[in-house]
Amino acid sequence: MADRIRFLCAGILLAGLCLPSALAQAADDADTAPAAAAIPADGNNASDESPEQQNYYIDRSEGEPRFIQRLMWRETVHILRYEVIVEKQEDDGSYRETERVSTEQNFAEFSLTAGRYRYRVDLYDLIDEFASSTAWREFEIIRALQPELTRFSPQAFYLDEDDAWEITLHGKNLLPDSEIYLVQDESKIIPIDRVSEKESFRLTFSWKSLVMGKYYIYVKNPGGLDTRSGPFTIANKKRFDYNISLGYAPIVPLYGYLFRDSNIDAPFTDFIYPLGAAVKVNFFPFKRVWGNLGIEASGSFASLKHKKQSYSAEAFLLNTHLSLLYQKYFSKKTYAVNVGLGLGAATLYDLSYSYPVGDQTEPVSAIIPSVIQEFSFTLFFFKPYFISAGIDYIQTFSADKPMPGFIRFLVLAGIHL
Repeated sequence: MADRIRFLCAGILLAGLCLPSALAQAADDADTAPAAAAIPADGNNASDESPEQQNYYIDRSEGEPRFIQRLMWRETVHILRYEVIVEKQEDDGSYRETERVSTEQNFAEFSLTAGRYRYRVDLYDLIDEFASSTAWREFEIIRALQPELTRFSPQAFYLDEDDAWEITLHGKNLLPDSEIYLVQDESKIIPIDRVSEKESFRLTFSWKSLVMGKYYIYVKNPGGLDTRSGPFTIANKKRFDYNISLGYAPIVPLYGYLFRDSNIDAPFTDFIYPLGAAVKVNFFPFKRVWGNLGIEASGSFASLKHKKQSYSAEAFLLNTHLSLLYQKYFSKKTYAVNVGLGLGAATLYDLSYSYPVGDQTEPVSAIIPSVIQEFSFTLFFFKPYFISAGIDYIQTFSADKPMPGFIRFLVLAGIHL
């Protein structure tokens, strides 16, 4: 039935566009051009067009809405009035007159039930004498089906938990040509894919189109009958996210004072300093489907020791930073990629030298401004617990030249709150 309706709508609407010029040549006895279209028999018209711009409209003056169909033809000069005769086709193929109206305008309005019809226009001249008639023109009025939504699932998209953006609808009179989308006031979200299965639909949405808020699921069938159901919510299940992690954090010197440099006798020239630990606390107040934005407070500790023939040196390197952090989930939210940039300080604590003769210098400390660039990969192996592996690049801004820079590797375990 749905295929039949769709075929008829397309065919008759095409005829409605073509008839005005074609009928002008076919009307042998009058310079008129009737035009017809496939018109719904009843229901709600969701079109924004005015009655003059469409072939049907809604009359709600008596409470219960009625479809008013409009038949139009080309206006003819020196004509006093037109008489429109409408006949309905019976089951045996014969026609029975159902409407006869007289009008001085080039259109007539009716409220007809579903079925096949034909109509003719008789023209009367300025002295109200019959002048001519057009040929009979056929048209069809198709019953518009009222869509019904009985249920849908899920009831919401949670941007911070879901990774599939699909809604399954169940109801009645859901047609392959039905318009279906989420609507909120003047805005709407249109699915990128839809699959029809008998009396159900599965809608798939793009994550790029999802905006938080309360929506309704809107369905409009060909002909204008519509319905909506809801609300359907797009939101975060939790307002904020927190991550706390700690673990192993060795450092690898790259360049600059304290580390390897050809022009100075740097105190710490080992390739790696493996004794280190770090802690990170993440806070995400902005959570969207395209990712989370937040801040991170991090701190780390590393032990620096190095022996030479003439002396040995040791110190502690402390790093504290506050960073802006971007986080993006992938693969059903089983892992995430984190990118951050921040400011802070690298503290060289208790730097001292020892000599073979037994002398030792007084410990000194220095706080050095620094910036941090970070990248990490987080795996949620057993929610809410996770492990994270990453690398941080830290550049200091000390008075000593060249200024030291180093890499901090991280392997952390944590909890998502």
